[in-house]
Amino acid sequence: MVEEGLTKTIKLVVAYDGTRFKGWQRGNGRTVQGTLEEALSLSLGTASRGSVRAAEELTVVGAGRTDAGVHAEGQVASAIVPASVDIGLLLRAVNERLPIDLSVLSVTPAADRFHARYNAKAKTYRYRIVDGDCPNPFLYRFSWFVKGLLDEAVMRNAASVLEGEHDFTSFTADKGKKDKVRTIFSISFSRPRLFGSNPLDISFRGDGFLWNQVRIMTTALVKAGSGELDAEKLIRLLDARDRSLAPDPAPPSGLALVSVEYPDA
Repeated sequence: MVEEGLTKTIKLVVAYDGTRFKGWQRGNGRTVQGTLEEALSLSLGTASRGSVRAAEELTVVGAGRTDAGVHAEGQVASAIVPASVDIGLLLRAVNERLPIDLSVLSVTPAADRFHARYNAKAKTYRYRIVDGDCPNPFLYRFSWFVKGLLDEAVMRNAASVLEGEHDFTSFTADKGKKDKVRTIFSISFSRPRLFGSNPLDISFRGDGFLWNQVRIMTTALVKAGSGELDAEKLIRLLDARDRSLAPDPAPPSGLALVSVEYPDA
């Protein structure tokens, strides 16, 4: 969208229930990016203080390309819009057009060269597990039910192996990227009280994550917590750099992108 060649960059914070989305990236059915771009395009005229001429395409860039079924509490996106667009009006207008499982939490001005993905310095993902004797019907869309209580102490010990800078070839389904070195700043555990349950939340904070990396690491930690894998085996798995040796990814339902950090924040 343009108006006499004048544009500005905006930063959006977005939340969504990923259950019915085919992931973030457009081109594969109902996606977060496609749904958001359509709602934004339709909202520009309403939110503009002047006339807006429609261009062929408005592109929204997300900080993380979440997979099908994965959720977000604080996904960050950037877009270029006409300079005449009022940000406050745009926030109200776009949310009126979005479905109930997708919401724009905030819209703020950004530097002209701001890019939601390339400028990110850290991301935090949370994986939620309901362990024990029975699942929780209020959490099933947002968690993974694992029968039996997990040993958190063993899981914490195993998680320390994954922290730091490593080649995560064994922990990704991404065959395209040559560089599979990433830095995990921290892996932390908590037990919030939610809907009568105390699910196990595992938070992964790092400089970036490969395709399926968090979900594969989660499965490995669950196997550690159930006695199937220990820290020593996890070290050997990292060193092997062989995807065929690592477990399958955990279900997407338990994963959520919690926040994205930028240098100026």
